[in-house]
Amino acid sequence: MKICVYKPNPLSVKYIKQWEEANNIEVDIVDEPINDDNISRLEDADGLVLIVSNTLSDDIYQKIADYGIKQISITSVGYDKIDLDKADEASLIVTNTPDYSPESIAEFTVMMILKLLKKDSEIQKDIENKDFRFSENKLGKTLRGKTVGIYGLGTIGYLVAESLKPFGVKILATTPHPKSYAKNIVDFVEFDELLEKSDIFSIHAALVDENFHQFDKNAFSKMKDGALVVNTSRGGLIDTAALLDAIETGKVDGAALDVYENEEGIYGKDKPDYEDEIFDILLNHPKVDMYSHIAFFTDTALENQIKYALDNALEVIETGDSKNRVN
Repeated sequence: MKICVYKPNPLSVKYIKQWEEANNIEVDIVDEPINDDNISRLEDADGLVLIVSNTLSDDIYQKIADYGIKQISITSVGYDKIDLDKADEASLIVTNTPDYSPESIAEFTVMMILKLLKKDSEIQKDIENKDFRFSENKLGKTLRGKTVGIYGLGTIGYLVAESLKPFGVKILATTPHPKSYAKNIVDFVEFDELLEKSDIFSIHAALVDENFHQFDKNAFSKMKDGALVVNTSRGGLIDTAALLDAIETGKVDGAALDVYENEEGIYGKDKPDYEDEIFDILLNHPKVDMYSHIAFFTDTALENQIKYALDNALEVIETGDSKNRVN
């Protein structure tokens, strides 16, 4: 048996080797994303794992199936880069890797909220310039007593709520499937109430057609003046131009963004060649903390991502289905 893994992070290779040895299954590592030039590596393979950072071409799904592959296992929770309709047409089972390390993202989110509240980026800029004054641009805010609105209360959202509760905050949540066990720490509300009552927004929903640009001009208009927005989920949940307008008018006092709606071709690269005026504005804006889709990036997450993805591929090969199937 052989499973092909396309474009793994070099730091993940040792975990692939560990899985290979533990399961006595050959893993073929391909250093580039899957494409017409390297898809032939599937010739004698039984399974496929993809690290997907860019949208797959429409014709690649059937080409994968033509090699006898029955599944695509991806290493992320989100699968918005995969066209599930095209996968269905090619009879490919698509699996994701939920819960590979929700703690990694939840902890990073709490850090982002605190850094945003305490004006850490301004403090660090001034320190670099040897400006140690107690000036207005560094005047922070306390977290205690604030209302935090969580959009999307899955595993990560719940861990964020659980982590924030000891700070003395009130937590509201809007989510399609409220969990009864969460009612001891959050109040479930409709989206409009979330917008109207929250001081800080933490976004943790999967991106689907129905919630694209969920946070748009209309949503920002309903927020309290001076709200803070934090996103570690998917960039497409926010209309970035509308966010910038809300910051300029003072409706939003600051944003911390680990994801960006047009990040494809930018994040994961060294000095990427891009033309994106809005992205450059975000990078240099004094009220925006920009990260690089890196909240997940811990040793625990890297190990679990690749091993869980390989487990998913093996499960489909052996049983014809998977508990982590998304189509």
